Formats: sequence, C-alpha cells, structure tokens
Amino acid sequence: MILRPTKIEDISRVIDIINQAKTYFKNNDIDQWQDGYPNEETIEKDIENNETVQKMKDFNHHCDVTCYDHCKHVAFANYIICKKLKLDYVSAARAGMLHDLFLYNWRGSRRRLEGLHAFVHPRIALKNAEKEFSLNNKEKDIILKHMWPVTLPFPRYIESFIITLTDKYCASKEIFDYYNRKKFKPLYRYAYIFAFIIFSHI
Repeated sequence: MILRPTKIEDISRVIDIINQAKTYFKNNDIDQWQDGYPNEETIEKDIENNETVQKMKDFNHHCDVTCYDHCKHVAFANYIICKKLKLDYVSAARAGMLHDLFLYNWRGSRRRLEGLHAFVHPRIALKNAEKEFSLNNKEKDIILKHMWPVTLPFPRYIESFIITLTDKYCASKEIFDYYNRKKFKPLYRYAYIFAFIIFSHI
C-alpha cells in the first residue's frame, strides 16, 4: 500500500468514500455525518485559505469590491448553477475562485500599456493558479476563457461558458450595489454600469 497526500483531483473519490461512510453510519444508527458535512465546499476551503489567493484581498477590482470577494461571488454562482444543472460544480467553483488571480492593480499597472487588461489577465491568472494548484483541463479552460467573447477562443466546456455569464453578472451587481449605496440617480447609475463593462479595461 502506498500512502500519499490527497490531491484536488481526488475530491470526487474522497466524496464517494465519505458518502459510503455516511450510508454505513445511517444504516447502523450512528449519528455522525448526517447533516451534510463534510461536503465538496468544506473540502475546497483549502483554496480560499491559500496564501496567494489571500493576496487578492489587496487589489480592488470593481469599485470597492476586491478581487478576492469578486472571485468568491463568481465561485458561489458557478457552484449553484452547475450543481442545479448536474454539471461539474466542483471544477466550476474552484476555477471561479481562481479566475481573476492576476495579482496586480490593473487600473494603475503598466499592463494597460503592454496589452488591454481584459485580454491579458486570464492568461496571467491561469499561470499564477498553475503555480499553486493542480488544475484539471476543465478548470484551466474555465479560467482561460472566462472573458469570452472579449477573448476569442470559444469555451470548450459548458462550465466554461457558464462563467462567462456569472462573471459578468457578478461584476455588474457589484458595481450596481456600490452606486446604489452612493445614492446615484438611476440614469447615471445604469449609464456607468454599461460604460464600465464596455470600456473599463481600455
């Protein structure tokens, strides 16, 4: 027998073993693990606690929302939608948490001169994510294609297409909530949201 640390790609097998244990406990009247714990969400908390992921808290992304919080919003939306559709919600949530791991201030960065942020940051985020985590092909595709159709390569997986929607929805909601708190007049608020989505990365 060879023992090794569990990798993220082992999650589905780990969950299978846990579910078997839950069934055994239930059939033998053992009151343990019968409240939904542990599940995929708790197992994946290692991502949020990663030191590099925590650095996203240092960079504001949409108004006063940090990259970290934006990624949490997208990861949660991916998880809910993909689980409802019986898709790979684990990969969708993991990639959602890592999709903007670019780790720089895109508003004041030289990268605005080197290339439009909207076009280059998915590749940078993927490169940073690969340094810290073992990613499957689907997770790589989700991170790389999340800006479609701004970036041209078409999403390879349904989960990759879903993040193109959840990312834009969460960004819009974050901006809307910010200006709603600022009590902007609705006309200016909606105009700003539209302008931000179209032009903010230019």
